[in-house]
This record gives sequence, C-alpha cells and structure tokens, in this order.
Amino acid sequence: MCSSWVYDKTNTHTSITSQLNLVCDKAILARHAFTFYFMGYLFAMVVCGILSDRFGRKKVVIVCVFLQGSTGIAMAFISNIYAIYVFRFLTAVGGAGSYVPSVVFASEVSSVDSRMKSSIAIQMVFTIGYIILSLLTYFVRTWKPVVIIISVPSLVLGIVYIWFLDESPRWLLNKKRTKDANLILSNIAKLNKTVLPPTEIVNISSSNEKKVEIWKMFTIPQLLKRTLILMLNWVVVSMVYFGLTLNVGKLYGNLYLNFFLNSVIEFPAYTLCILLLNRVGRKKLHTSMMVLAGVICIAGIFPVLYGTKAHQWMLTASSILGRMFSTAAFGIVFLYTLELYPTCIRNGALGTMSTFARVGGALAPYTLNFSDLVSGKVGRILPMVLMGALSIIAGLLSLLLPETNNRKMMDNFRDLTKSGQLELVTKTDAILKEETHPMKPGQSAEGIKS
Repeated sequence: MCSSWVYDKTNTHTSITSQLNLVCDKAILARHAFTFYFMGYLFAMVVCGILSDRFGRKKVVIVCVFLQGSTGIAMAFISNIYAIYVFRFLTAVGGAGSYVPSVVFASEVSSVDSRMKSSIAIQMVFTIGYIILSLLTYFVRTWKPVVIIISVPSLVLGIVYIWFLDESPRWLLNKKRTKDANLILSNIAKLNKTVLPPTEIVNISSSNEKKVEIWKMFTIPQLLKRTLILMLNWVVVSMVYFGLTLNVGKLYGNLYLNFFLNSVIEFPAYTLCILLLNRVGRKKLHTSMMVLAGVICIAGIFPVLYGTKAHQWMLTASSILGRMFSTAAFGIVFLYTLELYPTCIRNGALGTMSTFARVGGALAPYTLNFSDLVSGKVGRILPMVLMGALSIIAGLLSLLLPETNNRKMMDNFRDLTKSGQLELVTKTDAILKEETHPMKPGQSAEGIKS
C-alpha cells in the first residue's frame, strides 16, 4: 500500500516541490513561487529605481542587499508555501533593488573611456554567479542549504558597503551637494594621480525641482522615441535570454553540464563587447548582436525539422551560441540605456526598462509552452521562430537611436539637444578618467559644462 510520494532524485535530492508535496492538484502552488518572484522583481524595478534617484545609490543598494540576504535565509527555515511566497517576493525585491543601482553607480564613477568596461565587468560578475550556482547545485542537491549559502554573502557585502562605499558624485552634484561631491572627486583624482584644485567649484546645472520627474521620459519627444524603442529591446532580449536559459532542461545531454556551458559562454560574449563597443559603437554592435541572436534562434529549427537523433547536438550548440549573442545584447542594452538618459532620471529610467525586462522574462516560459499547444515538429519550432523574429525586429529598430560612444553622460534635461545627439565629454568625466595627466601646482581647471 502506497503511503507517501516517491520522487525522482536523479537531479535533486529535495526541493520545495518534494518537501511540501506540491504535485497533482497542488502543482499550481509550486508555479506560483515563480510568479511571486517575478512580481518582486517588477516591484523593485519601478520603486527602487525611483528611490535611488531621490535618496541616493548607496542607501538603496545597502538596504536591498540586507533585504535579499535576510529573507533568503529566513525562507530556508519555513515550511509553509504561502510564507515562502512572501519571502520569495522580498528576496526578489532585494536582489533587483540592489543590482540596478549598482550598475548605475558603476557608470557614474567611471570616465567615458572606462564606463563601458565597468558596466560589462558587472555583467561578468553576474555570470560568475551563474557558474558558481551551477557548481553548487551539482554538489549540494538539497534546496535549503543552497538557499542559505547563496544568501549569506549579501549580508557580508552590506556590512562592507556601509564602511567602504561612497555615494555617486554625479548624483551628489545633481542634488547640489557640491562639497560632498568635491571630496569624493578629490579622492578619485588622487587615486588617478591627478589633482582637483581646492578652489574648483563643481557645479552641474540641474532641475530646481527635487522631485524625480521620471514621467518626462514619455513627454519629451527625444526621450519618448528612445524609451519606446528601448522598451521593446528590453522585453525581447530578456525573453530570448531567459527563454534559452529555461530551455536548457530540454536540450540533449546532461542538465548540469548544459547549464554550465550556457553560463561559461557568457564570458566570450562580454569579451566581445569589451573589444568592440568603443570601436564599433553601442548602436551598431547592439543591433548586430540582436540580429545574430535572432538568426541563430531561427537556424535552430532545421535540426528539429530535418535532423535525426544524431543531430540533436546541433540544437544544443545552437542554443549555446544564441545565448552568447543574447548575453552580449543584454550587456550592451544596460550600458546603452544608462547613456541615453540624464542623471536626474537615469536610475528610474533603468528601473523602468528593467521592469519591461521582467515582463520579457515572465513571457519566456509561456513562449516555450507553444510547443505544448501545437503538436508535432511545428509546435517545437514555434518558440524559436517567435523569439528569433522579434529579436531581429527589435535589433533593427535600434538603428533609430542616437550613438553614445565617446559622448558625455547627460546630467539634466537641458543637455538634450534638438537633434537628439549627445554632447562632448564634461570635466567630471575628465576627473574620473584613468589616464588623466597630473596637473601642475597652481594650474586652473575648466569649469564643468552643464
């Protein structure tokens, strides 16, 4: 007589599903955990971005990393699915709420020459996390220890940030906190072996209103055009990226090996960005990566339509290659978005775009489910055709955006020109530039052009 459920423990020893017996009529409860996680991401993208523009990057990052770590650990000690929903939501808020301001912060303390490298470096650290996770889940196949292990570093980082992380000087300047900004810029100048004269008055003109006017993204013609095109690109690149990620379980070969390879392939993608972004430009490279990702997705249908079991490895290879191009596009669109919006709404704008990325991520599993709605080989190729076609369309529309390569980061709405093109580098960028030459004693510096 059967008295309990028996689970396949080939890949995992215990999971939330097996521990709480979320099967049959309760199977929908397990899927809701993903829904609440994405809801937390959506909430964080909207709220935390605006809060970061208003109260500062540092404060929001610190609060969110503590939230992520504490709720992750707490979730490992509860056995109620509804309580798990709440903690999954809060963990997602902490993760997304710390990640986006961190990307913005890195771009704002970097010069024009190093801005691209700092942005891509953060993406590469994200990839390292993927690789560590794939190795961790291979050796530790019980969900509670895994959750605790990946949550503890957030608490450690929060403590480190309190003592060693400075606020973004660009944000301070935008908020008229010139004295605080000058102190940080002086330290950066010293580190870069240059000098910021004590008499230097750093003054970036910004809107007199303290309220973050994120809604102007949709009212200023130049920003509206950028916003609509970027929204589509964020949705599509996220849908393709996570669609290929979620499809790993259906690929030929070992699950853990495929996940590992799909993670490692992101390093060549980011290396490609580092080598080409400043040479080719943001617009052309992003368009190329989106189009190539789309072509690769569509090319993946041929092993399904005409191949045999002996050709299944081609589908796996196609998925990994598509992941590389979509990863590169994801990394570029982060940097591109940062450079297309002024400081006063930059974090809120990136948060808004990241919200649409979560929409794309949420659509990814439903896109893959098309194969269940349509039988046969046609059903199996529909997700790849849809993702590929949308990726090509979004990429080509990106050609309508202005180029930001070697251009200054806007600080306020007045920096928008009628042509929509971006102006040259500011003094702030020169101070932050790594290659800046030391100034002679008594030598004056140019004022910052607002």
